[in-house]
Amino acid sequence: MTARPQRPSLGTLLGRALRRRCPVCGVGVPFKGWFRMTERCPHCGYFYERETGYWVSALIVNMAATETLFGLFFVAVLFATLPEVAWGPVLFVGAATNVVFPTVFYPLSKTVWVALDVFFHPLEPDERPPAARV
Repeated sequence: MTARPQRPSLGTLLGRALRRRCPVCGVGVPFKGWFRMTERCPHCGYFYERETGYWVSALIVNMAATETLFGLFFVAVLFATLPEVAWGPVLFVGAATNVVFPTVFYPLSKTVWVALDVFFHPLEPDERPPAARV
């Protein structure tokens, strides 16, 4: 009887993703540049886009992270400047978190989405990278 391979934890998958590594194997670098992602992992061969429209969820991850960061900074600036709210810093925080952050976080949102998807929707036998097939 062959033992089932141990599934990585969500923390392991997200750690790989945030280091810009393939969430499946943790070794391959899925990017050709900051914004351009390869079709397959150069190390394990995992095909990243599991279905048509796959990356829409990565945009949702990016938006959720952006708005969470914006909300935290917005509340912090409001409390830091009470009772006379300084709207200049609030505007700066809004611009920085809603323009700069999503642009910088964009590639990470893709790897984070792959990590979340692989954790909550485990790979089918035909989706496993060639090296992992038993």
